[in-house]
Amino acid sequence: MRGDGISIEAVTTREAMTEFAMFPFQVYGDREAWWPPDVQNETDLISGRAPIAEHLEMRPFVARRAGKPAARVTAVVNLRYNRHWNEQIGQLIHFEALAGEGAAAVAVLQEASQWLRGKGMKAVRSGFAAFLDYPYAIDRYGTLPSFLLRNTPEFYHTYFKDAGFATEKGMSDFTIPLTAPTLAAYPAMIEQAARQGVRVTTWREYGFLAAIDAWTDVTNSAFERHWGWNPITREEVRPMLSGLARTEVGELSTLAIADGQVVGSVFAVPDFSARLARVRPGVRLDPQRGGGTRGALINIGVIQPWRGKSANLAMAALSFSAMAQRGMKFAGYTLVLDENHASRRTAQKLGGSVSGNFVVYRRDF
Repeated sequence: MRGDGISIEAVTTREAMTEFAMFPFQVYGDREAWWPPDVQNETDLISGRAPIAEHLEMRPFVARRAGKPAARVTAVVNLRYNRHWNEQIGQLIHFEALAGEGAAAVAVLQEASQWLRGKGMKAVRSGFAAFLDYPYAIDRYGTLPSFLLRNTPEFYHTYFKDAGFATEKGMSDFTIPLTAPTLAAYPAMIEQAARQGVRVTTWREYGFLAAIDAWTDVTNSAFERHWGWNPITREEVRPMLSGLARTEVGELSTLAIADGQVVGSVFAVPDFSARLARVRPGVRLDPQRGGGTRGALINIGVIQPWRGKSANLAMAALSFSAMAQRGMKFAGYTLVLDENHASRRTAQKLGGSVSGNFVVYRRDF
């Protein structure tokens, strides 16, 4: 117990883990629309039952005021990430805090950071970790963000700065209106790739389960030196994505094939807001943000020898055309690092413009 009435506790019991995973309902419950957590998946992760947990050392913490949760965070040593990059950096994931609880937020961030420092980490990052964490919004506060992205309250930035963190990276989310002129340009992109020996197809046509493996292999190769990424395995990706086989993901996700091998991949999803978002009755979502009208390209990659041959544009064009055929009016293209000018140009050529901005925080010890 601290002198200001705040206590910091490590989360160790099943009951405490469930309370920890449910905390976002206190932070966002009054919003008109938000993406709730998958409580079971989160408790499986912090309890060590998730497949990815074998690569992680974790310690979740909660800050309490008068016995009630005021802020939370999970400290993570990602062994696989640190081996891949030859770094000693820890991750802070699952951060959430209530309004007006800056002291509790700073206390739990500092406690988790000290735990990581005790593990030999030289720095700590919050806001990006492959399959674990996503960045903090710096605009469009309070609106439903793109699928997978955070509903960040604006006061989080003050909490991080007060805890000694600084902005490390910036990222953008792009939105493409699927208008007739935009869609009319896509067949030429697909044809341009074909003239260079690249054929594009959907995951459904290729075989959904085989496409999952192809996506894993291409992503590992294409993102090998991409900031923030670490290698993943087929064994951990299959359980995560195979459950989507009966959804429109099979028609919206695409592959690029050349010389008999998969050289590029796109993972894209339909508008999941009706199924997964919490929307207050009577609220109509901005069409660009959801409500059945916005698909999203989550990931796009092309292996090195085949870059510059229009595979990226062709795969995205096929994906976005399929979204339009299914009644979607907008497509998301996310996330793009500020310095990734090649990917930003791809989004712009596809008809996109920036519709949201995000940051990642870091603290060096």
